[in-house]
Amino acid sequence: MEQEKTRLYLIRHGETEWNRGGRYQGWTDIELSEQGQWQAKLLAKRFEYMPLDAIYVSPLKRAIATAEPIAKLKGLPLIVDEHFKEINFGEWEGHTVAELTEKYGKPYTDFFDNPFHHTMPGEGSFHKVAERSIAGFQEIMKKHRGQRVAIVSHGGLLRVFMIQLLGLDLNMYRRMWLTNTSISMVDISSDDKKFLMTLNDKAHLEMAELLKNR
Repeated sequence: MEQEKTRLYLIRHGETEWNRGGRYQGWTDIELSEQGQWQAKLLAKRFEYMPLDAIYVSPLKRAIATAEPIAKLKGLPLIVDEHFKEINFGEWEGHTVAELTEKYGKPYTDFFDNPFHHTMPGEGSFHKVAERSIAGFQEIMKKHRGQRVAIVSHGGLLRVFMIQLLGLDLNMYRRMWLTNTSISMVDISSDDKKFLMTLNDKAHLEMAELLKNR
C-alpha cells in the first residue's frame, strides 16, 4: 500500500503588542496580547474536527501560548523545538522599520529590500535561518512521515522556511504575508514532492468578525 502523504500546518503565533506597533520581535520573548489570546482560541476551534498527530512549537512564549489551546483540545503534548524559533535580529529588536531606517540608513534598507542578499545582526543571514528550519523539517519527516503535524512558529521564520522548502524565488519573502494565527498548509507526497495547498488561511478570524458584526 502506498504511504499516505505528510501534511504540515504552518501556523503563525497570535498577535502581540509589538506586532501591533510594528516592532521587530525576533528572540525577544513577548507575551500574546488580549487580541492574540482570542485569536488562539479561534485557531484551536479550526482543529476540532481535523486529525492531528503532533504539535511542534517555537520555545518563545507567544508561540507556546498560541499552541496550548490546540494541544489541550487534541490531547497532544507540545514538542518545543529550537529549529522553529523566530529569526534572531539582535540589536534591531524592539525597533520599527522607520526607526531602523533613520538609525542605519542604506545598510538597513538594502537588507529590507533584499533580505536574502544582505546580512543583519543576530543570526547573521537568512541563509542560516533557512538551514536551521530545514534541519527541523528533516527531523519531523524522520519521526512523522505519513502523519499530520502542526508547527506553531513565527511570520519571518515560516516565510524563510517555505521559500527554502518549496524552492520559491527569494524575492517572495517580501511578496507574501502571514497574518497572526494564519494557517499555511504544505503536503509532502510519498516520493517527497512538496505542494503548497493553502497560504495565510485566516478563515477562523474572518468568520468571527462576520458573526460579531451581524
